[in-house]
Amino acid sequence: MKELTFKNHSVVPFDNGDGKIWFTSLNMAELLEYADEKSVNRLYNRNKDEFSAEMTRVVTVTSRNKNNKLQYNRARIFSPRGAHLLGMLAETKVAKSLRRWLLDLIEKEAQPNLSLLDMGSLKDLAVGEMQNRVVRVNEWSLETFGRPGSSRMTIRKGHLKKIRAVQKVIAELSQVQMPDLGNFPDGEPA
Repeated sequence: MKELTFKNHSVVPFDNGDGKIWFTSLNMAELLEYADEKSVNRLYNRNKDEFSAEMTRVVTVTSRNKNNKLQYNRARIFSPRGAHLLGMLAETKVAKSLRRWLLDLIEKEAQPNLSLLDMGSLKDLAVGEMQNRVVRVNEWSLETFGRPGSSRMTIRKGHLKKIRAVQKVIAELSQVQMPDLGNFPDGEPA
């Protein structure tokens, strides 16, 4: 798992085998600048009714002790959403900055990996984003220039003409059939 950096803290997320980011109680103690992970566990236990199963879970961690024998310990881990909730509940000086950092991390992780999308899915994603932007432009234009009787209504009418033209192009793009490029050995085109 890739190392993450928040302020002067470098954290390697826990690998839960699902490809998602998970933070241990120890990671969270470091990020929240608590003395130890017991503080994180107490914070969680006082508010556990606010956490869902997707936000935290207990896992078994295998490690070797001083005698090089396997030992099994249970550890609580938190998803970025669970970590964010901990940041909301914490009263440390760094909690506010941590919450912002975690929200950025959540947003980044939610973005699709474009390299894994087929051409049709990539087209659908692009068309959807274009539609979303047109909706936002239309809402802004209506709010800013859409008062009936206003001298600014002429500007709104000009915007509507452009918005309709863009909507027509987007509708045409949404009907384009993308050819399947197939699979290439070693991920490269022939």
